[in-house]
Amino acid sequence: MALLASVLAGQATGVSAVESADGQAAGDASQDGGVRSVRGTTVVMRDGTRLAATVYTPAGAGPHPLIVAPGAWWTMPQDVLLDEKRELAEAGYVVVAYDPRGLRSSGGEIDMAGPSDVADVSEMITWALAHTPADARRVGLYSSSYGAAVALNAAAHDPRVAAVAALCPWTDLFDAFVRNGTDAGTIATYQAVLGSLDGRLSPRTRQAFARLTSNRDIEGVRAWARQRSARTFAAGLNARRTPVFMAGEWSDPLVPAGQTGRFLDQLTGPRQLWMNPGGHGDSSSREAALLQPEASIREHARDWLDRFLLGRPNGADRLASLMVRPRNDKRVETYPSWSALERSRSQVPLRAQQVSGDDGMRLLTGLDSPADSGAFPVAGLIDSVGPAPTTALPLLLAPLAIVWRSEPLGVPWRLRGSPTVRTNLTSTASEGTFVAYLYDVDPLGVGRLISHAPYSFEGAVPGARFAADVPMAAAAWNVPRGHRLALVFDGGDHRYSGVGPVVSTLTFSAADTRLSVPVHPG
Repeated sequence: MALLASVLAGQATGVSAVESADGQAAGDASQDGGVRSVRGTTVVMRDGTRLAATVYTPAGAGPHPLIVAPGAWWTMPQDVLLDEKRELAEAGYVVVAYDPRGLRSSGGEIDMAGPSDVADVSEMITWALAHTPADARRVGLYSSSYGAAVALNAAAHDPRVAAVAALCPWTDLFDAFVRNGTDAGTIATYQAVLGSLDGRLSPRTRQAFARLTSNRDIEGVRAWARQRSARTFAAGLNARRTPVFMAGEWSDPLVPAGQTGRFLDQLTGPRQLWMNPGGHGDSSSREAALLQPEASIREHARDWLDRFLLGRPNGADRLASLMVRPRNDKRVETYPSWSALERSRSQVPLRAQQVSGDDGMRLLTGLDSPADSGAFPVAGLIDSVGPAPTTALPLLLAPLAIVWRSEPLGVPWRLRGSPTVRTNLTSTASEGTFVAYLYDVDPLGVGRLISHAPYSFEGAVPGARFAADVPMAAAAWNVPRGHRLALVFDGGDHRYSGVGPVVSTLTFSAADTRLSVPVHPG
């Protein structure tokens, strides 16, 4: 690759040093490649919280570029973590990997990537600069999942951070748990249980999860989530043009596809997002690399850090801002932005099935049908190796499900981005929930799930018509010639907590239901 622009350097700030207490060494690696030592330590934060850390020091006098790596929500196999951090040290980095407050061996309580976590990252940087041969001008953050969200928020606040690699971060925490007015109850409960097993939830975090699963004080949860979302702090990243690399998955149950893309478009500095098949973190895990050898996400994250922290002209920053691997195509596509991906939208003519005489299609709420989002939490991992959640259209019958179909496509479609639905309906109750699914249907009537989204309403006048706009999670899916698109509504899905009475009736207008999809020429 040609020689690239010079490295962006962070400027040191006057954050005071913190105390440290070295623990038992994790093992001397002086004979192992370019690693001088690996040792365990405890770093004490200003508020007295003790965070468990492991420090990997490369061979040579330094100063060396520094990577601070806050840990994920759930533990990974220790041999994988050790191997990865050791590889970074062999490449010339000082690495300080630590358990965030409230998780595993660290003290304190989980702050959910909030202000305490942001302060912890800055104090870890300050500690590393005082206690390791780290270079204050070359500081990077690197993590996945929960730690990636912490890293993005911290980078927006600390001007010393010169580059970030964030794998499967949320960038809008409220959007992760509340979708179109519907609580992702199963997802929130799953996260809360894992957090309780692997750590200690703070009272505010526990309260927020409780409100999410009981649909209480949602506006209060929104304010809590805003202070834990990178989209709130994009201006801080833009002010210093901090280089940001992110990775995401199309079937991530925690981070709806499209969330990270919209955040990408908020950034004005060097930026990249690579979207791949899979669920939360699947495309960037070592295990998933065996299933998706073409998706070298961690290798590219390393290249990104090497480019901006080691100054290597490896071309990482010359790739497109958005790289996309569709769910049913191994080829990588590139786009200059997320908005460019979604630029070409088409209205899809639909024909309703099972219409009653008054142009209505009736659905019972609170009941499920064979239309489904896929088995949580493994649907994304299954999808990454090929089989999308599947149903047979002839099984989708009113009043458990209602269906609209397009005509067979005369040419292939490359659906890229967020499908949207607009419909008119009446309800026998003042509140209720339905779930929309979009399927690719083959000539035999077998439907493969492209996208889905719940929708909840409240304050409706029973019997009075009202409009509903339903944006769905983004997708990258190739629809073959001769296949149809099918739009399906049903009354529930195991991922979401519906509102309203069970078996109230929703009546949709067959003629006033519209589907819009972003399509690129096949």
